[in-house]
Amino acid sequence: MKRLILVFLMLGCKSFLNLKVPPITITNAQTAAEKQMVGEDRELEKEGWMIASIQSSSNGQSNREKLASEDSDPEIKAHRIRLNYLLPELKKYKMHGIVGETPLGFVKINPLATGLPAYSRYEIPANKKRVEDVIVFLNESRKIIWEKEVSNQKKKGKKEDELLKYKQSLIDEYYKSVSVGEFFETNTGRWEKFQ
Repeated sequence: MKRLILVFLMLGCKSFLNLKVPPITITNAQTAAEKQMVGEDRELEKEGWMIASIQSSSNGQSNREKLASEDSDPEIKAHRIRLNYLLPELKKYKMHGIVGETPLGFVKINPLATGLPAYSRYEIPANKKRVEDVIVFLNESRKIIWEKEVSNQKKKGKKEDELLKYKQSLIDEYYKSVSVGEFFETNTGRWEKFQ
């Protein structure tokens, strides 16, 4: 009797719910929905389902996204852990336009932020202090990682001009990571929104 009731319930629920699962596609790039979540895209996929992990779905890793476990230097490892920990908070501040990237590879407070809708929540002293602290921590870790990585390359026998190019490539990774809708400082000191 219990089996008969269970079969009727299952058949009844199937016709009642009529749930259609879209085909699953695994890609090496972010979907529009994932881009929406991180503020890179404003359009959502229609009738799409999204299953995502905490890790990026991108195939390659840039130096700034490298996992701390891949570093043999304990100081670099500690600073990568710090950067990875602060990354979601940084992304939120960038999406709100409060901070932006500079050509020197550092994060700064956006001077144009006062005219943005989200600015009022960062006028609260505790929130303002947190943004300032995050900027200090991020910039400190970035600088230490660059210096240590350049020092490691120097120990491997790289020449001075090669070291300068290597350091600039590390700095450029951050500056080139600006997403649509985020602010950045130009080489001339002007602030612009990336379109």
